[in-house]
Amino acid sequence: MSLLELTVENLAVLSNVRLPLAPGFTVVTGETGAGKSLVVDALALVLGARASSELVRAGESSARVEAVFADVARAPDDPLDELVAAGEGMVIVRREVSADGRSLVRINDRAATVGGLAVLGGRLAEIHGQHEQQRLLSAERQLELLDRAGGLEEQRARVAEAYRGWRQVVAAAAELMTDPRELARRVELLRHQLSEIEAAGLRPDEDVELEAAARAGQHAEEIVSAAAEAIRALRDDAAGLDALNAATAALQAAANHDDRFAPLAERGRGLVAEGEELARDAEAIAEQVEMDPASLQAAEERLALIYELKRKYGPSLEAVLAFAESTGEELRALEDQEGERDRLRADERERRAALEEAAAQLSSARAVAAGSLARAVNVELPPLGLPAHAFGIDLHPVEVGPMGADRVEFTFAPNPGEPPRSLARIASGGEASRLSLALKVVLAAADDTPLLVFDEVDAGIGGRNAAALGERLKRLAAHHQVLCVTHLPQVAAFADAHVHVGKRVQAGRTHTEVHLLDAEERARELAAMLGGENAGEEAQAAAAALLRSAR
Repeated sequence: MSLLELTVENLAVLSNVRLPLAPGFTVVTGETGAGKSLVVDALALVLGARASSELVRAGESSARVEAVFADVARAPDDPLDELVAAGEGMVIVRREVSADGRSLVRINDRAATVGGLAVLGGRLAEIHGQHEQQRLLSAERQLELLDRAGGLEEQRARVAEAYRGWRQVVAAAAELMTDPRELARRVELLRHQLSEIEAAGLRPDEDVELEAAARAGQHAEEIVSAAAEAIRALRDDAAGLDALNAATAALQAAANHDDRFAPLAERGRGLVAEGEELARDAEAIAEQVEMDPASLQAAEERLALIYELKRKYGPSLEAVLAFAESTGEELRALEDQEGERDRLRADERERRAALEEAAAQLSSARAVAAGSLARAVNVELPPLGLPAHAFGIDLHPVEVGPMGADRVEFTFAPNPGEPPRSLARIASGGEASRLSLALKVVLAAADDTPLLVFDEVDAGIGGRNAAALGERLKRLAAHHQVLCVTHLPQVAAFADAHVHVGKRVQAGRTHTEVHLLDAEERARELAAMLGGENAGEEAQAAAAALLRSAR
């Protein structure tokens, strides 16, 4: 992946800037106050950083930043992965910050949240400035770096999975009742509820059938009388089946001489058959109508029982039956609670042992990785102006958790002969920045972040160690796209591309200009960094020597 282009409008003194970028190592230089760090701020915005309305250029309604990334890898666990897929690896991020504080995000012309952008941005780039130096001081970040250096992510995932399984069993055991009296009360209640429902002998949809039977019983005489009248009309009245039979016979007689009447005769026979079946069905149902008051009373009493059960246990007969099923399951579990407790205890012991074994294996692997990482980082320190063997990694045992049973502490001994102490307590900002760079160089092959951005990484570094810093940034560019804001010409000389940031005043307003330098312009910029804006031949010769040495 690479960042192809960064466009900025109305971001502080950056009124209108379009910066093309390329893979490899790019440096950003310029005079103090010109706005070099604003390039990093702009990039941070399109990576999901928090926005401030103070960044909007005075007199403008909003600031806009757009970045174009190519060959972005898919990540199924990223909620914005579908947008990456839609762009076939091309991702265009547009971030707009209004003067009233609102922030709008669009990714490949689709609206997105700042939170979603931050997740995507974390995959695309990592910015190393004062914030990253502070992260380096946290125990969580140090543990993450150690595991990454040792390739221990899978082992740590196994520990996390073992921890989750153990905690689930512990939680299940905690849910079991421990008070015998409360357990007895609960069992008694469940038995009573289950017994009451089971004694009723309920059947699915029984209430619907009973309600229909009760309605029929309440109006039995009217039903039987109406059914008898319908049967008489069909069977006995002249206008009934006899008339329909006569009509059908007449139609058949006509059909004997004209085929067009044949379908009508057939329909007539069908109506006769349907009428006869209708009379039989009406007679059969009428015979089933209960006229016995005792049967009606029994149906009404049964319905009253069902209504009472529904009032207690659910809004419908199905809900009552479901309640009985779940009650039975809970009752069986409570009646066998001691057995369940014993099973959970055994399961908990097994899972705890597996967790501790996995954590112990991870701790052993971390000890090996700590030694290797410390040695590799210490090799990088002297060229960066830090004492040899100043860096160390201590592992402290802690209660096992999802990250294992270790607390990692990076140590630093800035003065030879003095014992190492916690990096968080003694490292200056410049020292932390250079340590961060040394770690990045060592971890470069294992780190899959495509774009690394360094702001003020050369703080506290003099000319003696500047070339070593530039060389290491150049080495990083073999695995990543690297963007670095620097004030050191020795660092800038190692870059594959050189961006200059300058400012001009026009119509009483300051404008910052960002320009990608060609070879001739680059030599002049390095000479200016060495000898000032009016650098003479000596500075120009030194700049040419720096470029030759870097190549």
